[in-house]
Parts: sequence; C-alpha cells; structure tokens
Amino acid sequence: MAGLRGCFFLAAAVVLLSLALASSATDFDFFYHVQQWPGSYCNTKNGCCIPDGGNPPADFTLHGFWPQYAACRSALGIDDDDDGLLVVENAGELERKKKKKCWPEFCSTEKLSLAQISDLLVDMQLTWPTLSCTNKENLPFWSHEWEKHGTCSNLGQHTYFQLALQHQARYNLTAILAGAGIVPSGEATYYLSSIRDAIAEATGSAPNFACNRDESGEAQLLEVYQCLDLTGTRPVNCTLPKSGCTDKVKFPEV
Repeated sequence: MAGLRGCFFLAAAVVLLSLALASSATDFDFFYHVQQWPGSYCNTKNGCCIPDGGNPPADFTLHGFWPQYAACRSALGIDDDDDGLLVVENAGELERKKKKKCWPEFCSTEKLSLAQISDLLVDMQLTWPTLSCTNKENLPFWSHEWEKHGTCSNLGQHTYFQLALQHQARYNLTAILAGAGIVPSGEATYYLSSIRDAIAEATGSAPNFACNRDESGEAQLLEVYQCLDLTGTRPVNCTLPKSGCTDKVKFPEV
C-alpha cells in the first residue's frame, strides 16, 4: 500500500509540474521573421545611422523575430464595445487602451545576456544591425527585440537569436530576388507580385511586405514578412499584415 501511495504522489507531482510548465509557456500561433532593406530605410529624409560609422550593408538585414497570433485577441477576455477600446484607471487617471492584442509582448522581465549569445555576436553585427539614428547602438536594439518579443517565444536567448539568423542565411532574399531579375536600382520599379512569387517559390510560403516612401514620394520595398511555424524553422502560410505598398515599387540601391 505504501508503494502504491508513493507512486500516486509521484504521478501527481509529474502532472502538477507539467501544468506549471504549460501555464508558463506563451500561447501564440506562428513567428513573423522580418527583414528590412537598408536602401529603402536609408533613402528617406530621416536617413540612417550605422553603429560603426560605415556604409549600410547591401543585403537584407534582420529587423525581428516575433511571436504572433493568427487573429487579434480581446484583452482580459472582455467583449468588444463599439469603438474597440477599454477604459481603465491608472494612477488615478482614466486612460483608453486598445482591447485588441495581435501579438504577445514583454512576457517576462528577463534581460538580454551577451554571455549567452557570445558566439553569435559577429554574425549579428553584420546581419542584425540597428539602422536607426534615434538608437545608434546594436545592444539596445537587440535587448529591445529580446525583451519585447523573445521573452514570449518559449525559447532561450541563444536559440531565439540563432534560429532567426539561420533562417536568414538559409533563404538569402537578396540572392533570391537577383535570381528572378529583381536587383537594386535607382530607376527601375518592380511588380510586387513578382517579388512575392520569387520568394514564395524559393521558400514554399508567400511573404508580405511593408513599404515606405522615398523623398520624391514613390513607394519602395522596406520590409519582407515571412511566417515560420512554432519551432521557428519551417516557412508556413499564415495571416499577414497589410502592406501599404502599391502594385509596383522601387528597390533602391544601397
């Protein structure tokens, strides 16, 4: 009887541990793997700033690796009202907060540790640099990506950054587009559908895009959104954000 009782308590402990682990995991549906084109980022009136003071890379660089929901979710389980906003009290003041959340964020207070990603830093300096003139250093940029998105990925720090780098290396977007005759140019414009088809054929899933405007007001390709499964290794089809792009876009030289 004592042996049976011991087995029962052991089984119960395993179940409780499993439930605790499950409750600590973040629930999401897929990752956005987002790369940006430096030529478009820098080709605006705001320009860009490179951490080492050099030239921006003539290749797509990583912006982020973001856990996402397949459909936006209602915050706190509260039903939508007419304007989609919730009135809450914060420090004695009423603030209107959006009820919808389309991704998890800031899932823990864990800070980025360079010691955990030390073997990745050379690659990250080259392929995941900040281009912002507001924040000219890489470390705050990487820390922001980890704290806002990485802490919700159910991955450790090393695995989180490594998977993002591996996908970028596996599917080099600059080479994929060049193979389809889509190359950076100061004059040419390209059909967005041609860019989408080239990437879809190479990766097995259709991407989406974000565009910005150059100083003359023409749309240019800024970011490529690719969807990856929950392991962060396999391209999948998923809900994609509105692109804000026109049918034809520029792909400016760096």
